[in-house]
Amino acid sequence: MMRVWQTKQAICSGILFLYCLLAWQAQAQIDVTYPLSRMVFQRNSANQATFQVAGSFSAPIDRVEVQIVDRINANSNVGWTTLQTNPTNGQFVGTVTVSGGWYQINVRGRLGTSVVGTDAVDRVGVGEVFAILGHSNAQGTSCGNGTWGYTGPDLCPTIDGALDDRVSCARLNLNNSANFNNPAFDLYEQTGDNRYLPGLTAFEKYNTYVGSSPFSRFAWFWGKMGDLLVQQLGVPVLLYNAGFGGSRMQDVYNSAYDIPFQHGFIRYDIRMPYVNIRNIMNLYVPSTGLRAVLVQHGVNDRDNSTETIRTHYLGVIDKVRAEFNLPSLAWIVSKDSYIGAPFENVRAAQDAVINRAEGDQIYPGPDLDQVVMFNPAYSFDENNNNPALRWRPDGLHYSPAGQQEVAVRWSNVLGQQSLLNAITPVLPVSQPLASIACPTSTTGLTVTFPTGYEEYNWGDGTSNQSRSLPGGSYTVRLRLPNNRIAFPPAVTVPNYTTTVAPAIAIAGNQQSFCTTTVLSLTSTAGTPVRWNGAGATATSFSITTPGSYSAQTVDAVYGCVSAPTVLTIGLGAADLSLDMSVNKRVLKVGDEVTYAISMTNNGPCNTGTFSWRDRLPANVQFISSPDNLTAVNGEVIGTVAAGLNPNASITQRFTVRIQQPGLYLNAAEISAMATTDPNSVPNSGTGDGQNDAALTDLRTVESTTMVYASPNPNQTPLPAVIPNQPTPEPGKADLSLQLQSSRRVGRVGDPVMFSLTVSNRGGAAATTATVGITLPTGLTFVSSASGLVVNSGTVQGTVTNLAAGGSVTLTFVASATATGNLIVNAQVLTASPTDSDSEPGNGFTNGEDDTAQADIRVTQ
Repeated sequence: MMRVWQTKQAICSGILFLYCLLAWQAQAQIDVTYPLSRMVFQRNSANQATFQVAGSFSAPIDRVEVQIVDRINANSNVGWTTLQTNPTNGQFVGTVTVSGGWYQINVRGRLGTSVVGTDAVDRVGVGEVFAILGHSNAQGTSCGNGTWGYTGPDLCPTIDGALDDRVSCARLNLNNSANFNNPAFDLYEQTGDNRYLPGLTAFEKYNTYVGSSPFSRFAWFWGKMGDLLVQQLGVPVLLYNAGFGGSRMQDVYNSAYDIPFQHGFIRYDIRMPYVNIRNIMNLYVPSTGLRAVLVQHGVNDRDNSTETIRTHYLGVIDKVRAEFNLPSLAWIVSKDSYIGAPFENVRAAQDAVINRAEGDQIYPGPDLDQVVMFNPAYSFDENNNNPALRWRPDGLHYSPAGQQEVAVRWSNVLGQQSLLNAITPVLPVSQPLASIACPTSTTGLTVTFPTGYEEYNWGDGTSNQSRSLPGGSYTVRLRLPNNRIAFPPAVTVPNYTTTVAPAIAIAGNQQSFCTTTVLSLTSTAGTPVRWNGAGATATSFSITTPGSYSAQTVDAVYGCVSAPTVLTIGLGAADLSLDMSVNKRVLKVGDEVTYAISMTNNGPCNTGTFSWRDRLPANVQFISSPDNLTAVNGEVIGTVAAGLNPNASITQRFTVRIQQPGLYLNAAEISAMATTDPNSVPNSGTGDGQNDAALTDLRTVESTTMVYASPNPNQTPLPAVIPNQPTPEPGKADLSLQLQSSRRVGRVGDPVMFSLTVSNRGGAAATTATVGITLPTGLTFVSSASGLVVNSGTVQGTVTNLAAGGSVTLTFVASATATGNLIVNAQVLTASPTDSDSEPGNGFTNGEDDTAQADIRVTQ
């Protein structure tokens, strides 16, 4: 994974004009995303720094461990320690406190005793961080056409960068040569906007042409100074360079306080050159910390008075301290006034700045005016022919030899432990963390950064606080209202799919409580699930009461919850039904018959003990029973002590004798039951239609009109019949017909009387209505006591003033003239006012209630 992360860093380092968005598939199950390679954290007075170690994971883990490996002294390596236990949401974070040094940070995720994944950051330092502010001799320059008449090739090429791996900067140059190339930096020079400067992913070794953010294009003497300082202090060094060739401290002052000025190449409108030190303080210092600002200014201010130069120096110092709320920010001011010779007004101003007040945290830097034009190690005259040996070939800028000398002088000052002990450094602060939420769409996991920031720069033109993202690793640059920049640890997310709802099994495949008081529900996948929305997860869940229970799969990394699987567990119940039959339906008085009472359990549980009862009709005498049933006072009672299991049946029989002619209606019911029946109630009577009661009939051959039925004293009240007719409409009649015949069977020549009842169920009286009866072939109209007459083959009559709720019956007599099954149809032909639910005269087959029908069978 280290190789992958180094690849990620290389990509990000090359995209300086926007903070880079990394979108590739995660290569491992744990990914360290903070700190970044070659970051150096400013140490405190105890030679320690406390910083975050953070990253992402995509497989279940229960702890993250960290190991700090000393890259210089292998014998000082320590073992693994716990960084965080039970990390959530696919991210881990913890802090480590590390002494000054140069380290590799190893991280591993564990689940139980198993190592799930490992990753590493190859180089991280705890040491010294400095910001550089100055003119061309601080930024780096060339020289040739100097004041001493030299017009040959450049005699001020940069010396080589740092040799020691522990000297770092934030890289600007995308090339590894003097041919500086960085399109994003071109935009920065036009805008001063730190969005076009590299972030934390751009730290590199301070090589010759790496360039040092925010404004230096090559190493100059600072790489050499870094080497010397690392050797003296034994800790890594990180340098930011805000030098601007050709600038004065006066220009820094004016641009700091927004005082307009004119300059041939310095753009006041974008607050150059002050914006460079402002961007260091906003962009980098919150993450890495800072020991001090190194000032190498002054020579270009030589035309100003001592007091003016002092005012500009202190004004810039106070402005930076106030703007960034760092009243104790240390400044180390070099003596720098030399151009052919020192300028005492500049030196006096620099002394005044350094000595403004005791404890002001402004310290003397090297006296660079001692780096004179002619190198004292050699003998020169004004016309010497070996200008390359000079320290300042053009009287101002440094040759390679001069750069070597300046590097030594700066390192001698900064390497003093007494100086470092006197300075209270700016320490790094913790970075904010993103949160990961479960998908709201098919796009992927939702990454959200904290509130309170004015800008969320994803590096691809997106500025949302939250985004739903496909698999990849993503970094965002956050800007606070005070313009400080935060660099949250990158978030690596997998290609996430929706969490699938769990399949749940019930112990014994029971769907209700029957023979047990506890049921066990288990995830069939064998993975823990969340039961009933509770926080904890478990593979199984025991329930003791009926009800609805839910289970949801919970993603072990991000906590995403699936749709619920819902199980409804009912209370155990039996569904007992009773059937009754008799072996004879017709018999003579004195004969014996046998009744069979059959009971079946259609429910999921055992019925428990139950009883049934048959109250015998009058004139029925109990004789015997093969099942040892007896009768007391005309009641036959049976008991099934063991109950019935689901789908089981039992039949019990008894024999009786019929003593009188008649029709016998015998009924039996379940009279008691130990468990609840879902669709019937024991001992509720035999006339309510429930399936725990039954009736059978038989008759004697001897003719009689007598009917004997089982007594039914315990019948529960039956509900009233609910009419299906609509509520009468005011202003409308609702006519309906009923047709009856005096006989259903007749012979040819027999008279048949028909009665037609006209009813008004509407809300208004029927003023007039005409009815018509169609007689089939085989029936001939004879007469009508109600005044009905034959009109065009139809028997018709009229009803007038039929009140709401009233009815009238019209009769007529017809004669059967032919055999067959004959059907008589009647309908309302006309009505006034209109009928609410029927249309008069529209036929007999439309199902409306203003029609009626009767039939008669005629034989010879």
